[in-house]
Amino acid sequence: MLAATVAAAGCSAPAVTAPAHLVSSHSPAGRSCSARAGWAAVTLTDTLPQPAVTAKPGARIVVTVPRWGWGTATDVNVARAGILREECTVLLHGGGRRTVFLAVRPGSTWVGATVQPASDLAMPSWGGTVTVRSSGS
Repeated sequence: MLAATVAAAGCSAPAVTAPAHLVSSHSPAGRSCSARAGWAAVTLTDTLPQPAVTAKPGARIVVTVPRWGWGTATDVNVARAGILREECTVLLHGGGRRTVFLAVRPGSTWVGATVQPASDLAMPSWGGTVTVRSSGS
């Protein structure tokens, strides 16, 4: 069942590198940053076309940043404030990241991440688009 939940959320690696970092003020301490079946999900990519996901206000959106050859994925950046609210984030085995957002209001925003520490040889930049549509749209 757990494997199906993780696969449904677009996450292929278990969260073992670091504990969840909870940012929502109403999240109870110690809660994990799990993805649930049925939640909208997108895995960011460095290729075109970039992936996109659509959800309604109040929905949870799981954004996965893939692992890279070195370092760890940075926090997921949201280009337009107010559309999404980060609920939690966790580093995944191998340096990737899973972040769960709450869709707050209608709109569209680019989300992206990179890797730290930076390198002079190659610097990945992952991205995708999240669109929140009102119930009537």
